[in-house]
Order: sequence, then structure tokens, then C-alpha cells
Amino acid sequence: MDVTTDALDQKLLAAFPGRVVRKDLVQKLKVGFSIPVYVLEYLLGKYCSTTDEDEIAQGLRLVKEAIAERVVRADQGELIKSRLQRAGSLKVIDL
Repeated sequence: MDVTTDALDQKLLAAFPGRVVRKDLVQKLKVGFSIPVYVLEYLLGKYCSTTDEDEIAQGLRLVKEAIAERVVRADQGELIKSRLQRAGSLKVIDL
């Protein structure tokens, strides 16, 4: 996925590191995960706010892992309790 960036894109990335989100990545992940868009945008801004395609690919992997590990639903209470007992602490995204 080759996205061209112009001078404005470069200025935005320099002025707002970690806050610039590529909407094509949001659309790509939104299809696979049923979580709010603002959660996806936050994670993508944290891990994929760059123009380097290798870093973006690694960031996408981290975003997918974070969603898989941290998103909890109401019907997963016992699973979360079990994980919490094993690990001692747990970061969750409650939906």
C-alpha cells in the first residue's frame, strides 16, 4: 500500500506526532473489528503515525494484538477473571 505524502502531510506529521491518522487504515481495520472508530483512531495514532511503510506494518500488527488481547465484552467475565488471576494485572478496553 503506497501512499504518497506531500509537504503538508510532512508538516502535520512533524507538528502532531502520534496524532495523524490515515483513514484508509481505519477503514481497513474497521471491517475486521467491531469496536468504536475513536478507539481504532487512538491506537493507529499511537502505533502508525508515520510515513514509513515498515513501521506502519509493524504498528498494524501491534494494533491488532492490542485489540485481540484487551477488548472485553460483557459475556467474557470469567475469561477476564482467569487472565487477571494469572497475570496479576491486566489492561482492558471495555465495550
